[in-house]
Amino acid sequence: MSIPDGSIWQKRLGEVLVASGVISDEQLARALDHQVARGGKLGEILVRDLVLTEDEIAQALAQQKGLQLVNLAVFPVDRTAASLIPERLARRRLVIGIGFEDAGLLLAMADPLDIETVDDVRLTTGMKVIPVVGTPSQIVYAIDKFITSADAFQELASETSDLELESIPDDIRGEDVPVVRIVNQIIREAIAEGASDIHLEPDEDGVRVRYRIDGVLTDFARLPRSAKAGSLSRLKIMADMDIAERRRPQDGRIAIGIENRQVDLRVATLPTPYGESIVIRILDSELSFRSLTELGLGERQLEMFRRFIARPYGAILIAGPTGAGKTTTLYAALMEVNSPSRKIITVEDPIEYRMDGVTQVAVNLKIGLTFASGLRTILRSDPDVVMIGEMRDPETAEIAIRGALTGHLVLTSLHTNNAPASLTRLSDMGVPPYITSSSVIGVVAQRLVRKLCPACKEPVNAAPETLLSIGFPPDELDGLTIFGPVGCERCSKTGYRGRIGVFEVMEVTDSVVRAYLACAPVHELRALAVEAGMLTMGRDALDKVAAGETSLEETARAVV
Repeated sequence: MSIPDGSIWQKRLGEVLVASGVISDEQLARALDHQVARGGKLGEILVRDLVLTEDEIAQALAQQKGLQLVNLAVFPVDRTAASLIPERLARRRLVIGIGFEDAGLLLAMADPLDIETVDDVRLTTGMKVIPVVGTPSQIVYAIDKFITSADAFQELASETSDLELESIPDDIRGEDVPVVRIVNQIIREAIAEGASDIHLEPDEDGVRVRYRIDGVLTDFARLPRSAKAGSLSRLKIMADMDIAERRRPQDGRIAIGIENRQVDLRVATLPTPYGESIVIRILDSELSFRSLTELGLGERQLEMFRRFIARPYGAILIAGPTGAGKTTTLYAALMEVNSPSRKIITVEDPIEYRMDGVTQVAVNLKIGLTFASGLRTILRSDPDVVMIGEMRDPETAEIAIRGALTGHLVLTSLHTNNAPASLTRLSDMGVPPYITSSSVIGVVAQRLVRKLCPACKEPVNAAPETLLSIGFPPDELDGLTIFGPVGCERCSKTGYRGRIGVFEVMEVTDSVVRAYLACAPVHELRALAVEAGMLTMGRDALDKVAAGETSLEETARAVV
């Protein structure tokens, strides 16, 4: 791509917009009159007066000048390219380097007509400049994300290089300290990237920072060794932990405001030979709820689940490992049963989403409000539906299961690998099998798999022997098309965008109850459940592969 020659390059913005047909000569004249009277840039005036949107201006500029139009919200910006332009220049001229092409710098510009800016960037970087078009708001977003972050890390490295190793700055509670600013930047960028967790892992040379995005850990940055003690201590201060205690694990919480919304962080520390490893779980309380139909349940699975929650009493278990989306499923079920005629009470640790019409109680160990004590009080508060965030201990499990016997619909989660294993897990926790078998209606076990990016996925060749070996029946191979990841700008070159659940929904039938009371092993319970109509997680995952929603590799990673 090169800078086009000719008269188009010399035209002013107004002339280009008129030539492209997005505004009339009269609209341009009014905007120019406003510019003379009030000052400001023509594009800003057109957007402010609701004549055009930023996207329409960018599209017109790109089309008329023969330039590429980029969406910086999804474009995989090269951090090295972004760091070549000083932040002050980038903000003043609304430009940012986003990559390299043909030994030149790809430069996203809000105003590609600005030859002076192109020349300034060429002199600053010493590289050929290849302009592309971006909207002003997206360029500001990219500057905040890539240049400010890079500058902050560079400043941190330089300003902490003279500190004594493993020392903690005296002013670590101040907001202008480099360590403080870099911790804030790590959190802000993780939220902007849609990460579910932040991992800070100290080693001999510093701190490795990783984000878990769509269930997969990716490297974000490395903090210098001189910043290790300060950054980890700063997080402990924010989470109201004991900063002097480094020998035992600690748990804490942080509540912060990001872009006019409240975000809660759960913080856990773990002692290691090189310092405390910290994991931060990001809980955005204002994320939109998902309905049952949006979770990825199959038609038959959805019908069974709805039949469970339509019952007036009994226990419904949502099973899976940490990060499997159990809480999302619990809230989707609550949305389905929420009505003015029902009293719904939850006890959670912490409250992850706010729901209208539902009484929500947060566990507080400091005052003795545990799942068990909260549940006892809830059962005396005349509820119709009770949701328990997690059954962590035998006391909570027994109270919850007994509560399902006394006229309450109880929804809760449990850490198990599959649906049948949830029943034996309750036995391990000390709940008598005769109580479990009388109260549990059904179990929903789940995992999350990454969804293939619809913009770039493509068919892949899979040998019939391979498909048969992973569980596809021979009669389904004819006409079967398997898709795989490719990678594009929209998915940040990963080939995946978002996640979807794979499920197995088990109804506790009479045959399952008899086998459970006879202490049958899990594989026998599983066989009986499949005979009664349960679709296994593996089979559900293969159905999603056949539908082009995910890949064989992702299924093997998350399910098999």
